[in-house]
Amino acid sequence: MPNEKQRQYAADLHSMFTALVDEGFTGDQAVALLCRLIEPQPARPSSAERSKQVSALLAAAGQKPPATRSPADDRAADLWNPPAPNPGAPAHD
Repeated sequence: MPNEKQRQYAADLHSMFTALVDEGFTGDQAVALLCRLIEPQPARPSSAERSKQVSALLAAAGQKPPATRSPADDRAADLWNPPAPNPGAPAHD
C-alpha cells in the first residue's frame, strides 16, 4: 500500500503528464519526457579526471597531450587576438 508521500509523487507525475498532453505531446512522448526527468543521471567525472583521460587517449594515439594552459590564460596572454600590425587596422587583418 503506497504511503502519503508516494501518493503525492504519483499525483504530481500525473499532473505533469496531463500538462504535457495538453501542450500537444502524445502520451508516449509525455511518458518518455517524465522518465528522463526522474531517472538518475550518471555521475560525471571531475574535470581533472577528464583531462587525464583525454591525455591518455591522445598518448595512445601517438599525439601530443594538450597544453596545460587554459583557454582563459591564452586570451589573457592575447594569443587569440594578437595586436594589429598597423594601429588603425582590426586585429584579424
